[in-house]
Amino acid sequence: MLNHKGGENTKGGFYLKKGEWEIVTVEGRNGTLPGGVECEYIKLPALLFVPLAMVMGALYVIFLPFIGFAMLFAMIAKKAVYGLRALGYPFAAKLAAVAMGKQNG
Repeated sequence: MLNHKGGENTKGGFYLKKGEWEIVTVEGRNGTLPGGVECEYIKLPALLFVPLAMVMGALYVIFLPFIGFAMLFAMIAKKAVYGLRALGYPFAAKLAAVAMGKQNG
């Protein structure tokens, strides 16, 4: 059986936590999986673990620069919005004062 729940006694090995992509190890011949019944795990065969770890590592290395650029552009956009707001509020206040003056006059 490949599917297991948290708190279940299982054989030692590598287990992938569903939904979180976390790899949990159970050391020794037998052990208990962490978490409660709501946690679901898939047992990873040892031969599959090495290629899976290599692919996940390669994806991390490939996409890490893109994540950095995305964070940089998000920070620049946020600062630009704050700057435009700082310029826009006084302008809007003056525009409102002029409009109110024309209505009263």
